[in-house]
Amino acid sequence: MRQGRALAIDLPLRHGIAWHVQKTAFTNAERPLTGVAHALAALEHLAEAGRELPLGSLARSLHMSKPGAHRLLATLVAHGYAEHYPGGLYRLGLRAWELGRAVPELGIVSVAAPIMQDLTRQTDESSILGVLSGCETVYLHRVDAGQAVRVHTDVGSRLPAHCTSTGLALLATLPEADLGAILPATLEAISVDSITTHEALRAELAQTRARGYAMNFGGWRIDVAGVAAAILDSAGHAAGALCIAVPRYRVTQAKLHALGRQVRAGAGTVAASLAGDAGAGRPRNAR
Repeated sequence: MRQGRALAIDLPLRHGIAWHVQKTAFTNAERPLTGVAHALAALEHLAEAGRELPLGSLARSLHMSKPGAHRLLATLVAHGYAEHYPGGLYRLGLRAWELGRAVPELGIVSVAAPIMQDLTRQTDESSILGVLSGCETVYLHRVDAGQAVRVHTDVGSRLPAHCTSTGLALLATLPEADLGAILPATLEAISVDSITTHEALRAELAQTRARGYAMNFGGWRIDVAGVAAAILDSAGHAAGALCIAVPRYRVTQAKLHALGRQVRAGAGTVAASLAGDAGAGRPRNAR
């Protein structure tokens, strides 16, 4: 089969960032369905807005004409993925939520949630469950601490994996070939303390594997520290990772190591529960 040539294209705004990426030019028979891409982009815009959006705004974001955007949205409305309101407003439909609930990784939430409750109660710090998506961390569940000042991150948010303790814990489980395949050529710095070189990242991952938990001082936000441990199956594959996130001003290195041991134990408990579910013949939805 003839290989398509590579070209660069600009995608619509996603997560507040205009992406400029390398894509492959397909033959006519192989060409992707641009209508599908536009529909997915429309769903992302509606999801990120969290409210009704006017047709004109969506058309501009999607780089489409108003009539084209209207036809696209009418299809989404007909299938329940969007809802239409008077005044030409649109918001995400319940069908999108129903579809999202079928994502296999969400099966881990029901197992991890009570263990996270215990972990937060023991440490009096917020606990977070995340998974790896490419080279990004996606957060699935959060249990907030009762502290007046605590770390907050939105469920469903994405962050560069090398900037978070959750991401470091998950990257550390990957074979070198898999790690090299997903790492971007340039590591984005989202704080002054983010890891920015492949050499520094690999050194940090080696320490993470030796400890059994990852540590992060300010890599995501300068005033936040975190520890995380991967939830491993019997083959050493990660289903996700548990994290404890702490305001940096109230934690020392010694305290963070103590939290690391606690989060490692918590991740082990989740892993044992998942293995027990699988051994009992119940469906296991998490990878």
